[in-house]
Amino acid sequence: MRILFASSDIIAIPLLDALAERNLVAAVFTSPDKRGKRGKDLIPTPIKTRALELGLEVYTPASIRKEAREIAKRVGADTLLSFAYGRIFGPMFLSLFERKLNVHPSLLPIYRGCAPIYAAILNGDRKTGITLQEIALGIDEGRIYGRMELELDGRETSESLEERISKAVAPFVLPILDNIDSIVPYSQEGEASYQNLIDKEDGRIDFSLSAREIHAQIRACYPWPKCYAALPDGSRLMISGVSGSIFDSFENSEEEPGIVVALVKGKGLKVATGDGYIYISRVLPPMKKEMDAQSYANGNRAIIGSRLQ
Repeated sequence: MRILFASSDIIAIPLLDALAERNLVAAVFTSPDKRGKRGKDLIPTPIKTRALELGLEVYTPASIRKEAREIAKRVGADTLLSFAYGRIFGPMFLSLFERKLNVHPSLLPIYRGCAPIYAAILNGDRKTGITLQEIALGIDEGRIYGRMELELDGRETSESLEERISKAVAPFVLPILDNIDSIVPYSQEGEASYQNLIDKEDGRIDFSLSAREIHAQIRACYPWPKCYAALPDGSRLMISGVSGSIFDSFENSEEEPGIVVALVKGKGLKVATGDGYIYISRVLPPMKKEMDAQSYANGNRAIIGSRLQ
């Protein structure tokens, strides 16, 4: 088996390492370098950086058209394996390979499309997983070669869950690849759902929502776009941490939603929501570095009793 590995995200590095160790990678496709925040230096994807460190051939086609097809023919791969690549493969490109596989971090058909890790946390799921599927022309609609379930404890952030999935992918995928030609893929069953791209405004907190909804939102939006609320002076307070599990019981609130009731040691800022309290554990104040709630409250005594909006 010779694999054309297509990815652009750091989540796929452990899988790339495992494939390279077995000498299975014919070449790597990844997104083109992008301008940095200041617009000067070009920044490669994490996959490109790692692939070059491993001594692999790396290509950055701007689109999956004629140039990409010519490269794929030249490298002589018989298997396409994608994981967080961010581009759609057309029928002409797919026809070049005996096997067309994609790793998707959800239990398909749940959360097809973008940001499935974010969606699992935002929706308060008790489990998520990884699916190895056949690439189809429809988004994440292909037949399944295998699925792996992961239990959630309601404390995960998008960052921590991505790291967990990243480490679990190679041990899950490699045994399937070893036996791929003897496995009969099966069609997806159940109702499909989709998750669209995340926007910065998805981080805005509406404190009239339930404590569970806000708890999930804060964790789902970390590390990006991070949740935020307006302070009494109109400036923006970024909220990057929340205490406890979404599966815990929430104490009923009596105050108006958004009121910062108290600072509770070991938990954080106690804030009223539409039906209960959440405990904000970490914040990023305007023009400052991220800090724990205790440190923030020590320097901003007026926050207790104020209202976040």
